[in-house]
Amino acid sequence: MAGTSYIKCPQCKAMNLNRDYCQSCGALINAHLQRELERQTRAKAKEEIPKQPNAITVFFEKATNHPMLPVRLVAKFFYSIWAIVISIGTLLAFLFSYVAA
Repeated sequence: MAGTSYIKCPQCKAMNLNRDYCQSCGALINAHLQRELERQTRAKAKEEIPKQPNAITVFFEKATNHPMLPVRLVAKFFYSIWAIVISIGTLLAFLFSYVAA
């Protein structure tokens, strides 16, 4: 009898034969289904967390919408430099990974 399995319910301690749910109390006793349910709840919780932008991006967005022209110009200048540095860093990382492979 290779397909039979007795599972003891952790809640009511009743023995169940080849069942996913307890016959007495209805609790989920199948370990595979429990893990799948936990994975789904974790994935759902992860989707519900709103992604917040980092502090630098928030600062530059506020500064580029500032009412004073000199502040907007300086913010756009430094934001441009920051974007160029990030782009160069990305390019170098790509080149180093290409050479290493």
